[in-house]
Amino acid sequence: SEKIAEARMELAYCYWREGAFDEARDLLYEALGQLADGKSEVKAVTLLRLALVEKVSNRLNDALRLHLEAAPLFEVISNHTVKGRFHNEFAQVLRRLGTAEGRPDYIDRALIEYTAASYHFEQAGHARYQACVENNLGFLFGTIKRFKEAHEHLDRSQALLTRLRDKVHLAQVDDTR
Repeated sequence: SEKIAEARMELAYCYWREGAFDEARDLLYEALGQLADGKSEVKAVTLLRLALVEKVSNRLNDALRLHLEAAPLFEVISNHTVKGRFHNEFAQVLRRLGTAEGRPDYIDRALIEYTAASYHFEQAGHARYQACVENNLGFLFGTIKRFKEAHEHLDRSQALLTRLRDKVHLAQVDDTR
């Protein structure tokens, strides 16, 4: 049943990419219903993708709840890429909620989650993902008027992207700066 749930999760991801959020949500809940209550990477990723659907549907409190539910599952996963994606998505939800609700505690937590994402992407050897997270950190530090830290993260992002010769993402860093 875990393989069937995994297939449903992947199909839901296809629906999400096409903008069919209700269909994606339904399939993800079906997949979760098929998974045992234990801790598995499939369950963790399914919760992460469901939170992603809720985030893009602007149901941020539901996305936050799902991230909080999934957090213990991601603690035991050894895959740094998967962990990085979790922390990055969690940070995005916290940043958006923090801005919308005027919650500085969410902004502080978003900074922590982005930092964790950067660490895990570095451990996984995903320099481009790490650079994008560093850009997000730079942006967030800039919005809270901590410009010295913002430039430090933007410099890190720029160095990584220069080494990768990624002109598109370099332009985004310049735009953030």
